[in-house]
Amino acid sequence: MLFWRSAEESPALSLSCCPALSPAPCGPLIATGSVAEGAVSTMDGLMMSSHIVENISYFLLGVGAVGIAFTTAQVVLSAAFLRYRSIRFNKRANRNGEQASGETAGRPRVSIIKPISGIEDGLETNLTSFANLSGPSYELIISVAEPDDPALPIIERALPLFAEGVVRLVIGGASRMDNPKVERLVAAARHASGDILLISDSNVKVSSDYLATTISEFEDPGVGCAVNLFVGDEAATLGANLECLYILTFVLPGTILAALAGVTCVVGKSMAVSRTVLDEIGGFEAFARVLAEDQSIGLAVERAGYRVALCPVVVHNVVERRSVAGAIKRQVRWGKIRYSFSRLRYTAEFLCNPLPILAAASILSAMAGVTVTPAPALAIVSAVVVRILQAGAMKYMTGARLGAMSLVLLPVQDCIQVAAQFIPYFSKHVDWRGFRTRLGRDTQIMEPRHV
Repeated sequence: MLFWRSAEESPALSLSCCPALSPAPCGPLIATGSVAEGAVSTMDGLMMSSHIVENISYFLLGVGAVGIAFTTAQVVLSAAFLRYRSIRFNKRANRNGEQASGETAGRPRVSIIKPISGIEDGLETNLTSFANLSGPSYELIISVAEPDDPALPIIERALPLFAEGVVRLVIGGASRMDNPKVERLVAAARHASGDILLISDSNVKVSSDYLATTISEFEDPGVGCAVNLFVGDEAATLGANLECLYILTFVLPGTILAALAGVTCVVGKSMAVSRTVLDEIGGFEAFARVLAEDQSIGLAVERAGYRVALCPVVVHNVVERRSVAGAIKRQVRWGKIRYSFSRLRYTAEFLCNPLPILAAASILSAMAGVTVTPAPALAIVSAVVVRILQAGAMKYMTGARLGAMSLVLLPVQDCIQVAAQFIPYFSKHVDWRGFRTRLGRDTQIMEPRHV
């Protein structure tokens, strides 16, 4: 049973249960004030957060705009470099009283070393492209590690196309080394008679004037090493197209920019080194414990007081079939190599890929519900158009064999590249030529290859 009493009989009850009769603000009114203050604080926080997001979005848009300008400048500089060096070579050839593709008396004999391990895309065609090179006299030394290498039948089919005494096949012939490519170079160099050693990977195809143009760089006595530019060629799969785009829009213009800036950058798809200079820096044996023997040789040549020349002739890196995973792994491995040589320069490479930066600005502003000017979506569309035009220009200048539809894949490649570019900050392990190792500074192989 409930018993009710009057307010006079129970003042405490009336004050607590009836706010209208309370002499001062009580619980409910105080709670209402706290909610209001919390709401104001929350709104201030949201406004501050929106302001921060807006500033970040503007910052990313600015960085993306700088990246677009930077990559456009790369294309322009690449065009100027290729044009200027080609004219310079032709003038030099005419001054010497010879055609650029003619036989050159007095030039040093060249030993072309081609290390082969397994069947690369277009191997037979690649080999036969070396059968009729114009320019100085040369020999081709094919270096294979094992007598049961699956590439040997293809090599044997190509041998009859060469003149007698021009080509030599070396199987084995060197002690086991941590870098299997250097092992093949050491074995071949023991049989080489040339004053200049020209290293050409097994997936490289060349034109008839390749040798004359490349070796002409050594007419300057200050040159100790000459490096060829290269483009991807004959892509037949999605992964192969992505890799060709990566080479065309990132590797090639980056190599030219480095040369113009006086920074040594050697990608050894095709590179020549003076035999005298090579002996000064310790021979190929000195690079048996580094993964990037090409860049390491270039740096050693420079330290010895010689110059590394970038030759304008473009060779073709045949990439017919590559899975998407395979293309990504190669980008990651090359990224780890560059990172091990210079973290600062590697980080600066993000400017070479502005499209994902602009995409990040668009996503961030959309998630936070803020509006920035210009609209990130418009910036992205503009960047896509500019990047495809850049790729088209590089394709035209270099003679890269990529279809027009392949260029449309460039935004996909750019996004893959930026994701792959973060990995070297967290991992130093690479998988290459059947073994896994950890890279130290300047690509030192920290975990030796096991037999």
